[in-house]
Amino acid sequence: MENNNNIDFYRHIARELDLPYHNHNLEKNPDIYKNSFNMDEDNMIYFYPLNDGMPTCNFYFYKNGKLVFGNYGEYSNITNLDDILLQMVRIYDKALDYDIVLNPYYFMLKLTDDIHSNYRGEAKLFITDKVVMNPTLNDNNKDEANRYFVNKFLDHFMGWNFGVSINRNELLKEELEKLNNKVINMGLREYAGRGLEVIGCEDIVVDGLQHYSLKTEKEITKNKVLK
Repeated sequence: MENNNNIDFYRHIARELDLPYHNHNLEKNPDIYKNSFNMDEDNMIYFYPLNDGMPTCNFYFYKNGKLVFGNYGEYSNITNLDDILLQMVRIYDKALDYDIVLNPYYFMLKLTDDIHSNYRGEAKLFITDKVVMNPTLNDNNKDEANRYFVNKFLDHFMGWNFGVSINRNELLKEELEKLNNKVINMGLREYAGRGLEVIGCEDIVVDGLQHYSLKTEKEITKNKVLK
């Protein structure tokens, strides 16, 4: 059970970031598939894109025994996906100012339209107790954790998964690039690393996936030297 002080902390951070808060746990449904989950009464799902650097594995979300949603297709059935991604970029920008460390893989989405099989409609972004890492960190390792997670967000969460949205939405691209430059200026930017299995590339869309590369401080320095 969560510590009440921690719950208050998470809710305070949610208010600071202008996000609603939700407990992160969904009931697993292993009888159907090991990564299938029963949606709760609030119609929540995990916002967990396919490419995370580990062997790829689909997530499936069921309601009353019917498949409602899966993370295949990179959440393209969420009709306001670009707005949600832009919101996440702005949240990371604000979190850097407030010294808040965020894990991008524990946000959740609330499906806000009528729930049906093969859901297509809007969703709303929620923060969870697992997103905010600060209660698990001390001052000595907070900077290193911030470096790790902000680069995971830039290179893996966004860069490996949502190139389609980034390339079609100029505002999203502009603010993502500005966030990347901010991380560089803070001395935190470095490539988050290669994965064991990563689907897709920058040039074409594969099953809804397209990559988008963001510059690192090392690349910028190298280009200056070459010039």
